[in-house]
Amino acid sequence: MTGFTHKLGLCPLVGVVAVIAAATSLRAEPFPANLLAPKGIEGFVTVDRLPMPRDATLQQGRAIWEDTCQACHGGNKLTGAPKITATEAWHPRLKQGLGVLFDHAINGFTGPKYTLMPARGGNEDLNDQEVEAAVRFMVWASGAGDLATE
Repeated sequence: MTGFTHKLGLCPLVGVVAVIAAATSLRAEPFPANLLAPKGIEGFVTVDRLPMPRDATLQQGRAIWEDTCQACHGGNKLTGAPKITATEAWHPRLKQGLGVLFDHAINGFTGPKYTLMPARGGNEDLNDQEVEAAVRFMVWASGAGDLATE
């Protein structure tokens, strides 16, 4: 044995198993398919209509979504915000990747139809990590669980 595993007295196989276990735990459980639809869940979506994810970051994001994001992303048509669970609205956004979604949520964004995403959802008390957790929750709840836990 050499290197790090030798110093710890571990065989290389233990390290491989640990890496596989860690990678597996980062994958979020899939969002229930029966709650996904091209236009999203019928009616305005409140947090009580969404499942509680097992992942701690997604749980944090769910709480932040309820307090800050739900008013627009729950399906308020006046804001132009993509409705959570609406696969049709989220698909083009998901293709841009998490980096772009994080940037738009943290710094604000004016969309092509002049819809406004205010910086930090209008809640300046949120730090970057909290905003990113809320984005990850919305991504997960819009059918992209693997992307949400990247």
